[in-house]
Order: sequence, then C-alpha cells, then structure tokens
Amino acid sequence: MDVATYLTYILLSGFVIIYVGNACYQNGKVYINNFFPNDANFATGINKILRTAYYLMNLGIVIFTLNSINNIETILQLVEEITSRLSFILLLIGFLHGINLFTIYISHTYFKNK
Repeated sequence: MDVATYLTYILLSGFVIIYVGNACYQNGKVYINNFFPNDANFATGINKILRTAYYLMNLGIVIFTLNSINNIETILQLVEEITSRLSFILLLIGFLHGINLFTIYISHTYFKNK
C-alpha cells in the first residue's frame, strides 16, 4: 500500500503544481506587464523567474516530504495522508502567491517613485 501512496501523492501533487503554475504564469503576464509597460522583456523575465522558483519550491517540498509518509494499511489512511499533504502544499502555494503579488506591487511602487 505504501507504493500506491507514493504514486498517488506524486501524481496528484505534480498535477496540482503544474496546473497552478501554468495558470499563474499565463495570468501573471498581464499583471506584471501592467507594472512594467515600458519594458516587456523585463516583465517576461520576472514572470519566468517566478514560475521557475514556484516549481522548484513546490517540487522540492513534495520530494522532501516523501520520506515522512506514514505506514498505510487502509484506503482511508491513504486518503487522509494524501489530503493532509496536498492541503499543506495548496496552503503554501496560496501564501507564496500572495507574497509574490505583494512584492511585485511594492517593487513597482518603489521604482515608479524614483
């Protein structure tokens, strides 16, 4: 049952990470270009760096937490373990996304006034 837990966790978290990462990247283009309308290359570079950092951070967390998965004996335990870990990743994704948006806003405000 442990192998099923690992595979389920890796596949579900990988899907969520890639889906959210692509959505944020696509929608982030408009947001970041709004702050840097005169330098599209700079805005695109920031967006790509944010996406890369997002993937590295979240995939690192998934890999790091693999060694602490509890011994699974029932389907109910599998569901509890997976949902617990995925909820942590989703909370982290939301928190980091908020920090990124706030940081870009503050950076734009700072550089606009200079």
